[in-house]
Amino acid sequence: MEQTPTTAQLLVVDDEEELLWSVSQRLRKERPAYRVSTATSGHDALDLLARTPFDVLVADLRMPAMSGMDLVLAARSLFPRLPVIVMTAYPSREIREKVIEGGAIEFLEKPFDFGHFVGALERAVTRGKVGFSGAILVQTLPDIIQLYALSNSTGALEVQRPDRSGTIWFDRGIIPHAVAGSKTGASAFYEIMTWQGGSFSMRAGEVTTERTISAPWMELLMEACRLSDEDSRSAPATDPESTDGELHSGWTLAPPALPTNRPPDGTSTPPTGLETNTQEGTVTHMANYKDSLSKLDSLDGFIGACLCDSESGMVLATEGGGPLNLEVAGATNSEVVRAKRKAAKALNLKDDIEDILITLGKQYHLVRPLKTKPNVFFYLALDRTRSNLGMARITLADVERDLVL
Repeated sequence: MEQTPTTAQLLVVDDEEELLWSVSQRLRKERPAYRVSTATSGHDALDLLARTPFDVLVADLRMPAMSGMDLVLAARSLFPRLPVIVMTAYPSREIREKVIEGGAIEFLEKPFDFGHFVGALERAVTRGKVGFSGAILVQTLPDIIQLYALSNSTGALEVQRPDRSGTIWFDRGIIPHAVAGSKTGASAFYEIMTWQGGSFSMRAGEVTTERTISAPWMELLMEACRLSDEDSRSAPATDPESTDGELHSGWTLAPPALPTNRPPDGTSTPPTGLETNTQEGTVTHMANYKDSLSKLDSLDGFIGACLCDSESGMVLATEGGGPLNLEVAGATNSEVVRAKRKAAKALNLKDDIEDILITLGKQYHLVRPLKTKPNVFFYLALDRTRSNLGMARITLADVERDLVL
């Protein structure tokens, strides 16, 4: 006897309206028992969650204004048993394993096969129907750091214990500054990472002008793990703080202060001219990025292009693409740029990287860091049989002059 499909109320959240439309239409056709609602921002999603009892939340990790991470934390604080599926193009293996083990949330890597998407939904619906018992999303401080970095968050992460507190700032997924007591910069970050248990809260949107940290967040976490491992080996066997090299579990989420249009209580308004992560500012910058990239359309043999941040792996804007997945291209070429810089440093080469050319049988792939902001780069794909590399380089230089970062 054929089993009757389980009914479920789904909320899918992504700032890409085309993806939302495609997913919702296909679900309504192939899984009519699922009632699908959509939202293009975290704020709209929270409004819907407050009015409607949903069975599963599906959210993109990277969204402007209120990130997917902020949305998930807020939703899980309000509805602790709500199953969550996170969509992201940049999942870390460690995070994915940790959260799947805990049963709290499931990662869906973009671009995804629709069958995998439906499978993830069915597992989440089943967990919700039988009684979801997972803890709140994350168990260790590195998990928290990675999720905020991967979700391209901006804000101040306040970490508290009964006897001390510290703050780690995020700027679009990058960690520029940290404070713990009298310590600042990387030493403060490493100090915070040694703390066992406590609570954390995110003051979303809060910015800092301090720049005391230059290392990428992954390097910071790796060094913190190394230091923790050294401490555990040197600690006496009776030391209750010793955890055999683990960065510590037992963290809880303080009631979230949801993002608003005003600064959080106790913080000052950023000075005029300081870049903030407001929705209006994000849209303005994205429009400029998109308009600038559109000038590459006129190149002979143009296939696609994107503007990327090599430190976070974030794709800031795309143009064209055809069969190429520009989100994946941006993320993977971010690794190429970082590797080339590391190699140049090891070889004691002082000159900046002007561009990186990858020649394939039928295509050129050109990576060009910006002269004014080397951590940001252009990625350009060209049809090798119809393109002119010299003209492409000249055009990229012209486009860079028009960019407002």
